[in-house]
Amino acid sequence: MPTYSRETPVAVAASAAYAYLSEVGNLPEYFPMMTGARATSGDEVATTAVIQPPGEEKHEVHGTAWFKHDDAEQAISWGSEGPNDYHGEIDVDADGDDASTVRFTLHTESDHPGIEESIDETLASIQKRLASR
Repeated sequence: MPTYSRETPVAVAASAAYAYLSEVGNLPEYFPMMTGARATSGDEVATTAVIQPPGEEKHEVHGTAWFKHDDAEQAISWGSEGPNDYHGEIDVDADGDDASTVRFTLHTESDHPGIEESIDETLASIQKRLASR
C-alpha cells in the first residue's frame, strides 16, 4: 500500500491548529475536493465531494467515512471503506508558542496520478486557512 507523507509549517500555536483541523465542519475548507462534511453518529461522517477520475467528467459523490481525533496527542485520523483502503492521519506538533508543524500522511491502494498534487493542495489550504485565523 503506497503511503504519502508531507508536512508544512504554520504560523499558529499547535493547539489552535489542532482545534481547527479536528472540527468535522472545517473539512471542506481544507480538503479541496470536499464540498460537505457533517458528523452523523459516533465517528461517522457524511461527506460530499466533487471528483474527476482520470478520463472522466467531474461528478459529485456522497459517502460516509470515519473521523477520529485524539486531543492528548493532537492527532486526527480518517478513512473510508472501499476498494482503495483510503485512510490518513494529521499530526500537529508545536514549534514554539506561535508556530507548529502539520504532518499529513495518506495511505491508499489507489494509483490515481494526482494524489501527490492533491496532498500538496490540501497542505497549502491548511496553511492559508490557519494564517487567516
